[in-house]
Amino acid sequence: MQKPTHYTYSQSCWIVFYPYAIITALWIPLTLLVEQYIKNELMVTFVVDLIATSIVFIQSYRYNNTSIYDFYWQIPGFYLIIYWVFRTPYQPNIWVIIVPFAYFIRHNYNFLSFWPGLTYEDFRYPVFRKKLNNEFLYWVFSYLGLHVGPTLMVYFGLFPTYYALFDSDQDYNPFVFYFGVIFSFSALAIETIADLQLFPWRSRKTEEFIDEGLWRYSRHPNYFGECMFWWGIFIMALSFGFQYWFTIVGAVIMQSLFLFYSIPEMEKHILRKRPKYYIQQKRVSAFIPWFRNENVK
Repeated sequence: MQKPTHYTYSQSCWIVFYPYAIITALWIPLTLLVEQYIKNELMVTFVVDLIATSIVFIQSYRYNNTSIYDFYWQIPGFYLIIYWVFRTPYQPNIWVIIVPFAYFIRHNYNFLSFWPGLTYEDFRYPVFRKKLNNEFLYWVFSYLGLHVGPTLMVYFGLFPTYYALFDSDQDYNPFVFYFGVIFSFSALAIETIADLQLFPWRSRKTEEFIDEGLWRYSRHPNYFGECMFWWGIFIMALSFGFQYWFTIVGAVIMQSLFLFYSIPEMEKHILRKRPKYYIQQKRVSAFIPWFRNENVK
């Protein structure tokens, strides 16, 4: 494992994207190999997804930066969906492909817009390292909890897409389906607007906190939009029949992640940097955009 040091932006790009280039080159050969032993498309992509995650983990460990994995949240989804499209015997509805692709493109663009290079590591990872106080334990936790865990979340989140692709021959309820499409794109719009409004505040060295735009009505409108998106994906699959109710697992996992972990941890992080943020906690809804309590001073 290399000790943390300074890398230029171009060096950071090479280090971070190198494992993703390997994954891209190996995805088809690995898939063909796994298909020799496993016939179910879901299980094939599951195994290849875990192998790809492990490749990225090796680079994270080598350069002592778990955030090298952060790009993974948006990249392999392309490969999963492309593989399912080629394996489905039916002509899929194009919106089943466009909606998740729009999500992955948006997230990659947003992350790269502020990513400063390997000087960046998500604030939560050093906290885990400090709590565990053991390098071996930290990297075991990093692999299982910060690499494999999120990979599984996105995988389950895309469950509805798989069933929508493989049952495209069935009649579907167009009202429910296109409601899901609009719901998903509305979610992406909310996320995008919230991130654009937040962007100027990321580098401000001040105790002030954002209180404008969508952030006047929700303390985490970007998280709200994120969760909305996965519910939209589920609604699209549900239009093919209520027998796909179980694909709700992806949306539930995502919702739970943000409500019970991401938001509480982000709130603690903001309070450490901006002690007066407690006023905003009393004034503004934590998640769902809602009316403000202007009586709080």
